[in-house]
Amino acid sequence: MKQILVATDFSQYATQALDRAVLLATEHQAALDILHVITPASVDALCEFLPDPRPVVEENLTNSFFSQLYDFVDRLEPARSITIRPRVQIAEVEAGIIEAAESCDADLIVLGSHGEHFADELFVGTTAENVLARGTRPVLIVKQKADAPYGKIGVAVDLTERSAATVREAGALAPNATILLLHAFQVPNHDRLRQLGVPEEQIRRLRSDFHDHAVREIDKLVAECEDSRISRAVEMDYPPAMIRRWTEKLHFDLIVMGKHGGRLGSVARHALRSSVCDVMIG
Repeated sequence: MKQILVATDFSQYATQALDRAVLLATEHQAALDILHVITPASVDALCEFLPDPRPVVEENLTNSFFSQLYDFVDRLEPARSITIRPRVQIAEVEAGIIEAAESCDADLIVLGSHGEHFADELFVGTTAENVLARGTRPVLIVKQKADAPYGKIGVAVDLTERSAATVREAGALAPNATILLLHAFQVPNHDRLRQLGVPEEQIRRLRSDFHDHAVREIDKLVAECEDSRISRAVEMDYPPAMIRRWTEKLHFDLIVMGKHGGRLGSVARHALRSSVCDVMIG
């Protein structure tokens, strides 16, 4: 990892994201760009009350936020060993973040959450959802204080080719963390089998067959990743429920998952809303 972009609106949650971004940049000796996006609507509002022409208002506003960002940088004691570049852009927020990430060739975008738990509105037409949906780069959403490097990571995997890349991204992000692969499988029409009169022994064999197949495939994935830190859990369950249960059991610092065909899938949405730890979508 060579380049990280963190977006800030100077809120408490953005400060947590900034702390995590600094910690990651220091750990990886990566450059860090700190971005604040000024929306055109906020410029419009100021122009209604100020006599200055719009270009002057934009320049003054930009300089003011640059000053705030430099104050942030001056307070970051560990950041002295890394390169930090403040950025201020006038754009719609998600477009500004995506554009800045492309401009600096960010390996990771870091955003703050909007509260202790992911509320539905965070993923319905808001900044986080739009950046995840429209962008192509991994996004880390920070929900906890960054007291130490990530130590325990849960990686939600399926049986698609994308899973290997997701596991490698998790391992690269946290080189000293333990990694547990979480795979939940389901047996088609399982709940209806008894109603249809299928013998219990046959149902058990069917569950066992699906479980054994999933274990073989996940073990292939573990072998392919060639990382001794990786272990796995394979269970018949609803994927978000499994992710949440193991997070509570092992106290993960971070949950990692991939997109489905370049889009934010339902499992990612559910897991993000219920997770109490940081979440990275690759």
